[in-house]
Amino acid sequence: MTKTWKKIVASLLAAMLLTASFAACGGDDPVQAENGSSGENTSNVEAEAGDTAQDDGELVHMVVWSNGDANTEDCEEVSAAITEITSEKIGVEVEVMRGLDAEKMNLALTSGEQVDLMNFSSYTGGISALVSAGMATPLDDLVEEYGQETLALIPAEDLECGKIDGVLYSIPSLKDTARAAGFAMRMDILDELGIDPATIETYDDVHDVLVKVHEAYPDMYPLVPSWGGGGMQEIIPFDNLGDKLGVLEDCNSDSTTVVNLYETDSYRELCERMYQWNQEGLIMPDATTTTENNLLSTVGFCDYENIKPGKALEMQKSYGKEFALIQITDPYKYTEITGGSSFFIPSSSERPDKAMQLWNLMFTDPEVSNLFVNGIEGKHWIYTDDSHTFITTPEGVDSTSSGYSCVDWSWPNPRITPVWEGGDPDLWEQYQTFTEGAVASPALGFQWDSTTVMNQVTACNNVVSKYDTALRWGVLDPAESLPEFIEALKSAGIDDIVAEKQAQLDQWLENRQ
Repeated sequence: MTKTWKKIVASLLAAMLLTASFAACGGDDPVQAENGSSGENTSNVEAEAGDTAQDDGELVHMVVWSNGDANTEDCEEVSAAITEITSEKIGVEVEVMRGLDAEKMNLALTSGEQVDLMNFSSYTGGISALVSAGMATPLDDLVEEYGQETLALIPAEDLECGKIDGVLYSIPSLKDTARAAGFAMRMDILDELGIDPATIETYDDVHDVLVKVHEAYPDMYPLVPSWGGGGMQEIIPFDNLGDKLGVLEDCNSDSTTVVNLYETDSYRELCERMYQWNQEGLIMPDATTTTENNLLSTVGFCDYENIKPGKALEMQKSYGKEFALIQITDPYKYTEITGGSSFFIPSSSERPDKAMQLWNLMFTDPEVSNLFVNGIEGKHWIYTDDSHTFITTPEGVDSTSSGYSCVDWSWPNPRITPVWEGGDPDLWEQYQTFTEGAVASPALGFQWDSTTVMNQVTACNNVVSKYDTALRWGVLDPAESLPEFIEALKSAGIDDIVAEKQAQLDQWLENRQ
């Protein structure tokens, strides 16, 4: 790329970023914000055209914010260790922040707080909503110049999950980019009851185990929520097409017909099954109202789970117990699963060029990735032996006291980090095989824009919040409440949403041909 062309690209991107920043703070027209407008921002132009040498030897400060708990002091120590590497390689000093949630993210983005790389998994509406609000930086030119090593790692179909109208705004992380659905059961209880988890394959098998647990351990809840407020890992293998208000019912099918999830046989059968189990006393009575997020470590035996390689070890680290995973569906993938827990460069970043260089290192440099994912050797983790195959926590430290939690899925590339003790030495190869074998939804890469039906979306979400959780946990009788639910959704405009989503999906499919 010539210097003249770099300056042209820099000027165009600077104009885009300026408009996006105004949109983030003042709510400009989303179309205008996305396409850019005329204007000049000298500092951004210089930043885009510049390199480390043009920073006069000063390190560029980069803020990276992701999920998971960590103490401030530990984040500072991790930041310093990463900076030792990045200062030499790309002229950047790094500030690591953790504990990201939707509320903090909204506040940071709307206030223009400096954040240069941010995980958007907690943001309602995902990358599509961020782009509509003018809060995300276009990446195509940045990746072309600074991210070729990263691009070589990402399958082409997965990369589509980070694009809006053909423009790249996010790069899917190399995590569990597919999922299977099923249950997690406490291994100690299965052992005490003499139950081989390999014999549990169907819902009927699960039911029989829950009955035995209920009889043998009357003080234990056989089935509990995955998290507070009736949280449930999804068991129906549908493509939610962005918000569950209009879905493809089965990712294993090649059908591209958008339907109302809550009118499907799959949803009705789930509700009927859960109502039966509730009537039999197999479900925690206050499943929909509990605020507890760690029920499997206390009063619960089983919950719905997202199944993937290494999940049992991940749960053991979180709950302090061993679990058997019961897989009910085959692996599948859709846009939110493949690209929904990734990073983006906020439009408020003053140095997106440096952010992209850092992002590239997070994908490709094992030492940098390991620091982000696992923290400091000797403090947060140690090798188990001289082979450096596995790591574990140092003596006197566990997952609850390390000060820097390992939430590997929240970082760009955990597959180049060490495997935690108890996992398989070929865990990351298993990830690759698992994702390569997953069935891709025919809408993989589709991004839903709800702008034209926002009132209906709001109204329908209010209806869903009234009925869905109670139906899923068997609190309401589906014979009576499901027809009420469907009728309320229709009154709120669900059919308008389904029609608009179908039109957008049809157009997206046509454009791909």
